[in-house]
Amino acid sequence: MTASTESPSIAPSALLAGEKVAMLNTNEAVATSQLPSPPLRGRVNADISIAPASLAEDDAFVHSLTNLINEIYTDAERGFWSIDPFTRTNPAEVRSFITNGTLAVAWLPGYSRSPHIEYLLGCGRVQLLPSPSEAESRTTAHFNPDPDTAIGQFGCLICRPEYRGSGVGRDLLKFAEDWTREKGGKKMQMEVVVGDGWEHEEKTKLAKWYERAGYENVKEMDLSKGIPELGPLLARKARYRVYHKTL
Repeated sequence: MTASTESPSIAPSALLAGEKVAMLNTNEAVATSQLPSPPLRGRVNADISIAPASLAEDDAFVHSLTNLINEIYTDAERGFWSIDPFTRTNPAEVRSFITNGTLAVAWLPGYSRSPHIEYLLGCGRVQLLPSPSEAESRTTAHFNPDPDTAIGQFGCLICRPEYRGSGVGRDLLKFAEDWTREKGGKKMQMEVVVGDGWEHEEKTKLAKWYERAGYENVKEMDLSKGIPELGPLLARKARYRVYHKTL
C-alpha cells in the first residue's frame, strides 16, 4: 500500500512479533516543522539514492523514520482499520530495508551527504519480486510466478505532507523504475487498498495517480484473501489492487 496522494505502494508485510514501534524522540531528531519551507511553486529536485547501509546502525534515524511512516499511513488510510494509530511497519523491518539495500530515500537538495531524518523528504522500498520458493509472504502478489520476467515492486512510499505536490513522489517512482531496469526487470508492480462498496478519497486519488504514471490494474481481490494477515484488522470491507507497468 502507499500513503501519500503523490506517492504511491507496497502491500504491508506481517509485523514482526514482539516488536513495538518507537515513538519519535525529539531530542534525537528535528521536528518536521523545522524543515525549510517548500517552494510556493515549482518542483523540489530531491537527491534520491539507496540509503547507505550505515543508516541501519543509527537507532535515532531508524526509529524516527518508522514513526514518520506510521504517522503518514495512519492519516492516509484512516477509515480502513479498526486500530488507530495504524502500525504499518516497525524498526526491525525498516532496518532490514536499509541493510538489504532496498530503501530509496529522497533528501532535501544538497543534504544527501548529511543523512539525518530532518533532511528526509520521502522514501519507499524497491525490490525484485522473489520466486514462490523464496517468498516470505503468504500474499500471492508478493512473489513472481514467472521466472522469465523479472518484476520490480515499489511500496511503503511516503512523502512529507508539506512537500506533496513538489514532485518528490514522482521522482521516487522514477528512481524505482530505473533501479528495476538496471536489475533486469521488465515490469514494475504497485499495490493499493481501496474501499469495497464505498470510496476512500485518498485511495481514489492514489489509483488515478498510478494510472497517470502508466500503470494498469491487472488484478483485484478481497483484501482478506489477498493479504490474509490484514483481514482481522479491517474496520470496513476493502479490496486489494495490483498495478503493473511495462518498463
